[in-house]
Amino acid sequence: MFMMKKLVEKASVNKPSGNLSDGLKASDIDPRLVFHQGVPSNGSKFAYNNIHKILALSTKDGRIKLFGKDNTQALLESSEPSKFLQVWDIDKKLLSDTYVVKEDITSFAVIEQTLYMYVGVSNGNISVLKLDQEPWHIVQMKYTIPLSASYGNSTEVSDNNTAVTHILPQPAAESKRVLIIFRNGQIVLWDVRESRSIFRTGGNMLQPLHNETKVSSACWVCPFGTKVVVGYSNGELFIWGIPSLNTGHGSAPDYSVQNTPILKLNLGYKTDKTSIGSVKWNYAEGKASRLYVMGASDNASSNLTQVVLLNENNESRTVKLGLHLSESCIDMEIISASNEQSKNKQNPVFILLGKSGHVYMYDDSLIERYLLQLQSKSTTSPPKEVVVKLPLIDSSITTTKFISNNPSFLNSGEEYYSQLMETYPPPIPIDTSLKVGFNLSSANFAGFSSVKNLYITGHGNGAITFWDASCPIFTPVLQLKQQSENDFSLSGIPLTALYFDINSSLLVSGDQSGMVRIFRFKPEPYASSFLSLAGVTKKGPDHIVQSVKLIKTSGAVICMNIDPHSGHLAVGSEQGNVSVIDIDGPSLLYQKHITSQISTGIISLQFITCRLNGFDKNILAVGTKDSSILALDNETGNTLGTETVHPMKPSKALFMQVLDGQGEPITRSVTKDSLDLREGNHIEDARTKQLYVLQCSEKALYIYSLVHVVQGVKKVLHKKKFNSSSCCWASTFYTPSNIGLILLFTSGKVELRSLPELSLIAETSIRGFTYSPPKLKSFSDSQICCSSRGDLVLLNGDQEIFVVSLLVQRNTYRLLDSISSVYKKDRRLSQEELVPGPVIIPKEKKKGIFGSVIKDFTGSKEKHVPIIEKEDDKESFQELSTIFSYANFPNESDNNDISTVDEDQLELNIDDIDLEDHVEKHKGQGILGALNKKNLAGTFQAMKGRMKVMKDKNQKAPDKEEQQEEKAGSLNQIKKRYGFSSSSNEIRTAKLVESKLQDNTRKLQGINLRAAEMSDKAKSFSTLAKQVLRSTEQDRRTS
Repeated sequence: MFMMKKLVEKASVNKPSGNLSDGLKASDIDPRLVFHQGVPSNGSKFAYNNIHKILALSTKDGRIKLFGKDNTQALLESSEPSKFLQVWDIDKKLLSDTYVVKEDITSFAVIEQTLYMYVGVSNGNISVLKLDQEPWHIVQMKYTIPLSASYGNSTEVSDNNTAVTHILPQPAAESKRVLIIFRNGQIVLWDVRESRSIFRTGGNMLQPLHNETKVSSACWVCPFGTKVVVGYSNGELFIWGIPSLNTGHGSAPDYSVQNTPILKLNLGYKTDKTSIGSVKWNYAEGKASRLYVMGASDNASSNLTQVVLLNENNESRTVKLGLHLSESCIDMEIISASNEQSKNKQNPVFILLGKSGHVYMYDDSLIERYLLQLQSKSTTSPPKEVVVKLPLIDSSITTTKFISNNPSFLNSGEEYYSQLMETYPPPIPIDTSLKVGFNLSSANFAGFSSVKNLYITGHGNGAITFWDASCPIFTPVLQLKQQSENDFSLSGIPLTALYFDINSSLLVSGDQSGMVRIFRFKPEPYASSFLSLAGVTKKGPDHIVQSVKLIKTSGAVICMNIDPHSGHLAVGSEQGNVSVIDIDGPSLLYQKHITSQISTGIISLQFITCRLNGFDKNILAVGTKDSSILALDNETGNTLGTETVHPMKPSKALFMQVLDGQGEPITRSVTKDSLDLREGNHIEDARTKQLYVLQCSEKALYIYSLVHVVQGVKKVLHKKKFNSSSCCWASTFYTPSNIGLILLFTSGKVELRSLPELSLIAETSIRGFTYSPPKLKSFSDSQICCSSRGDLVLLNGDQEIFVVSLLVQRNTYRLLDSISSVYKKDRRLSQEELVPGPVIIPKEKKKGIFGSVIKDFTGSKEKHVPIIEKEDDKESFQELSTIFSYANFPNESDNNDISTVDEDQLELNIDDIDLEDHVEKHKGQGILGALNKKNLAGTFQAMKGRMKVMKDKNQKAPDKEEQQEEKAGSLNQIKKRYGFSSSSNEIRTAKLVESKLQDNTRKLQGINLRAAEMSDKAKSFSTLAKQVLRSTEQDRRTS
């Protein structure tokens, strides 16, 4: 969230004499993040929702970026990450609830099509949470899976090894079974209804390396939940067999144990001692299912991310593809193709998140094709990655300008901008085919009058791009590559400064070599042809650009400004030269070199008329990089003062501007976006008012009198030092009645101050944006600019843009609500998406390395695998609601933050209650009775299983001891057989009582479940009876 706290600071300095305004007020401003475009930096984790087609990218600083269909984007910003779960209302983009837990959350899983979720913590316990509506908030259920019940004898391992790393609801049985994987490698299949472990595997394989090797990743590799792949910290990759509901151990009351994986994948990670960071599986109906494996390493290598073909027809060799990236990755995700029937089939996209924050994309269909061709031993080139970045950022952005509320703007309807968004390619294709590049060859650029907000970028290759910023997603509409009248190729020299006067259609650019280009545009409207962003059209820019004139100056251009009355252009260079040019020629009028013993460079130039010794004087105010300020004669370039004005301890200067006595910019100086915001602010006013000079450096702010600057008098009127961090950027903005100063610091802090008193009005921060200072002989990745109306645009490299508004009630952007709406309420999952189709194997072929992996759910002969029926969502939800509402392990409630059950309920004697159902079900009752037949059967099976488990717990003695018990007839042997040995009488008694209480609680749970079912049937019969009665009465009346 765009975190801010407003601070009001009383001015500790005396206001200068004269009729001054009260300055900027806190009521004038409301700093807020309006929109975030692109991929946020510091990304940490992907998550994808296939139902609503929403991709989420979380960051290390607590932000969550959402990418939806139809080019929608939204940014959620929470507080600092900690031990909690947060619930966000995506529709409203508001934080609904925060649920704090005691332990570290190590795993998390949502039961699909329900509002329930599992949360595993570091001590090995698992809790069940429910998401309640209106308002959305988290409620902890009484049902729990404690470590003592799931793991068994938890005293054999240390606490650090029993953390739950993965919770995987079993496919096609999500509401009935869940697979639990512990950090030490133990894999447990948990029956939700019976509240017990029914299968265990994985543990013994890691005993030789028990202390070093940990589970690092896992996922299902079977649509029916019979295979799971587990990656380990030592580079091992095993596939384990898991019993499903329909195959094996479905009703086995005893624990089933398997200690050998069905397959070991050798992909080279173990040799390189690289931990398996993440695994993903993409099911392709048995034809070319693929396993994506990502190694967790700081060193990039060709085999760090691999895609393996999991196919029954594979040969003995492993068919795999190594993805060559320039950096190591920290997460990956598969954006699956849509199953909706449409002519434009959508290809799945495989995305990777690099350590630098960049996102890389692959067309997954090309990966599949490459692996199949590789399997058939055909030669083909591997697929190439696409780096996700802003459009037209093939060359880095080196300078920017922003103009909001174009005065010549001709109002365009919402339909125009809606169509414009349709042509804009999404940064990450959620619901479209993978698009590379940006091509607007079919669009038309009607002119600058059709653009409300204009964003201009200069690039490292010499190109200039105009973006329509009327919508929060900035859209390129025009790119100029022309260098002269006859040269339409790129210069390859980075641009360093831009000046654009939208009223006179004048554009001036300066580059690193000192070349200044003056563009004049033709009168609007333009012809219908358009300068394609993918390349120049046949007409080129001739229908837009009227003339291009060049003039060379000395040194890289840093700043430019124009005197609108004389038509003179002032250019400041990095070498300390001030050049004044007549743009009609163009011709160089004069050049002045400003010497400096600290740092050369001109940061700011401003034309102004002031009254000096009773006469009007046209001057050029100059600000240098070493914090010096001086005044030049506008016509001759001679220095007016005897000395330059500078602080006693100078630091690098960032910004300079001349203000009038009320803190207003004078009209004679052309502001950065050439907009005169005040009516009646004439040159005559500037001659009669006291003028001030604002200077901002990395260490402090200074206010001088312009008269003192002209005279060379070093007198500071106002001063403010920066103590916490250095300032990296500064600019002014204007309200309807005042002017404000915005300061951005290297720490990310933002200050808003009034002028000329420099009083602090508000302090805030922009999360996620970190200023990157330029390296030696290079440019900064951070480009910042601000319009005169307080609209701030921050560009972070080539992948994200922050759009910030500083003023109250500024409706600068159109379609803001629709573009931010990533959640579509009407989106429902189709039946095909809910249940995978049958796996068909044409005929039996030679089994390869993965034959044993696939055969359990495909079969070795040609056949259809039975489709597992999807249980009714409403019915499953109601059943889970009943199960999760009861404490299945009351004694463990204190350890799992679950409300304890009333003691009076525990004292109830369940043995006196007859739980058998003696009512015989007739065939006529099968219509309604069959609705919950499976649930009733599961309930009785659970009761039967509980009795068997309790019996097994009392029979844990070794076989040799049991034989002795059968032969012996003494009292001690009888006690030992029934769990009452003299050595551990109290312990065994307590365990027996605990088991009995748990059994009684589960019986109550079953009774409640059946009561709910009977109530539903009664309601159905009542409704049916009412309908029959109404029908009978209507028949009588009509007869």
